[in-house]
Amino acid sequence: MLIAKAEVFLTEVPYKSPYQTATNITAKGRHVVLRVTTNTGLVGWGESGIISRGYPAQGDTPETMLAVLENYLCPAIIGKNPCMFEIIMNELDSVIKGHLFAKCAIDHALLDLAGKAYGVPVCNLLGGAHALSYKVSRSLPFACAKVVTERALELQGLGYERLTLKGSGVLKDDYTCFKSVRQALGDDFELEVDPNCAYDISTAIQFIKRIEQHGVFAVEQPTPGHDIAGLAEVKRNVCTPIIADESVFNARDLKEIIHLNAAHVICLKPFKSGGILASRRLCAAAEIADLQVSTGSMHPFGIGTAALHHFVSTLKNVATTGYGCPTERFADDIIDESCYSFRDGQVTLSIDKPGLGVEVNEEKLLSYTSLYKSIERSKAV
Repeated sequence: MLIAKAEVFLTEVPYKSPYQTATNITAKGRHVVLRVTTNTGLVGWGESGIISRGYPAQGDTPETMLAVLENYLCPAIIGKNPCMFEIIMNELDSVIKGHLFAKCAIDHALLDLAGKAYGVPVCNLLGGAHALSYKVSRSLPFACAKVVTERALELQGLGYERLTLKGSGVLKDDYTCFKSVRQALGDDFELEVDPNCAYDISTAIQFIKRIEQHGVFAVEQPTPGHDIAGLAEVKRNVCTPIIADESVFNARDLKEIIHLNAAHVICLKPFKSGGILASRRLCAAAEIADLQVSTGSMHPFGIGTAALHHFVSTLKNVATTGYGCPTERFADDIIDESCYSFRDGQVTLSIDKPGLGVEVNEEKLLSYTSLYKSIERSKAV
């Protein structure tokens, strides 16, 4: 069984409501979907995407992801056996450096194909699931305190036990919002805050010390992602657990976080780190360094969500899982059937289907596709 063809779809699905953070307002998800077909007719699916152009240190966009897949990554996997997924993903680093978001789509598709070839779900392909059902948290986009509080109460009523409030970068507004939500949800409800790099060091310390008086579960990436030393300075001056997100994409980043003792927790997202395989390596390194792991998402559609939950299920201890399903965010999805169900803030993963366990609605996929590329030529690695 060898890979014969790859197809790349730049797919755009609108959010139910624009998603606002300190750095961006996003009206629609613009993700790259990958379909890989073998010479035996087996099909594997992959996905990757970026919420904000300001997010990745590499400066990737959906358009650059598509170009890298079309011209470098997909030609390099033609003629390869997808069951050699570890070797193929390692070889891709010699084809083109970086571009972890684009590589994630390849990772997903290879694992989907390998799982189907062996007749096992992806989580079993990776060694098995520690948990097939778990609670998830949810992030609330920035808005005025009244709007955020009302939405937080709705989600508490739906069964969520932990929420993350996005920050604006304005200390007064973020404090007012946090205090309002805390008072509405009660002292025992777990609240995180994610300013998405919006604060400088001194303001971050001031803000965290203020909200600590009201009880905060963790604060994610309060300072710019490139300044790991600055994140370490914040950590030294507050009592609240600090989560690194935009500061950790790859092993080099994690090594610096460990060296500088810059965080209590790292947030892993397969999209940003090159896929499930690379994310699992980061998780193993974090465990050795006594760092906790949380998982975010970048708001995937159904394919990426299935991959995320297969990944999360294989992790032994997860501080926070930050995504349930696409219908939390989007007006529609591109799959008809999935391996996961989501209700009352809880995900349940089914392992009765091989690979990622999704059935893609190809009619919907095409209707939401703005750019399409087909690759059938090989390229020596």
